[in-house]
Amino acid sequence: MPAPRLFLVAPDALSADQLLSCAAAACAAGDAASIVTPSSIAPATAAKLQSLGLAVLSLGTANPACDGIHLDTATADVAKARARVGKNGFVGAYCAASRHTAMQAAEDGADYIALSQNSYAPKEPIIGWWADLFEIPCVAFDPVELKNLDILLPQKPDFIRPGDAMWETPEEARRIVAELTKRMNG
Repeated sequence: MPAPRLFLVAPDALSADQLLSCAAAACAAGDAASIVTPSSIAPATAAKLQSLGLAVLSLGTANPACDGIHLDTATADVAKARARVGKNGFVGAYCAASRHTAMQAAEDGADYIALSQNSYAPKEPIIGWWADLFEIPCVAFDPVELKNLDILLPQKPDFIRPGDAMWETPEEARRIVAELTKRMNG
C-alpha cells in the first residue's frame, strides 16, 4: 500500500508570505497533494501554491482562483458546491465521524471525504471502515502527530493532515513533514 499523501490546512491568521514559505517547505520535505485555504485567498497567492504542485481548495465558498472547495460542516450542500465548481473542480466534504453524512456526501458528488479520527484508539475506526468499503478517497482530517501514525496508518487513509505546528515557521514545516514522511515510508 502506498503511503498517504499530505493534506495541508492553512490557518486563517497567516500572512501570504508565511503561508507560502511554510507550504513550500512542506512540499520540499514530503508528498503534499493539496491545501485548504481561506476562501479570501488572493489569486496570486493561489497561483504560487499551485506552482508548488498543490491543489488549492477554498474553505466553505467557491473562489475562482482555486481548484475546488472544501466544505467544513457536515450539513453543507455538496450538490450545490459541485454545481458551483463544475465537473472539473474538486469538492471535498468534512463529515466529522458520521457514516451517514459521509455516504450522503459521496452520493452527492464529493471527490473526497474528510473524517475525524476522534481519538487514536477508537472502538471502531471510521477511517478504516471507509477505506475498506468505498473508493472515494479519505482524508484523516484531525492533525496527525508522529506518535499517532502507527495507529492511523493501518486504517489506510489516502491523505493525512500534518500537525498545525507546521505553520509556525518554514523550518518547523520542513521538520514535521520530513519526520512524518520518513515514518510513513519506512
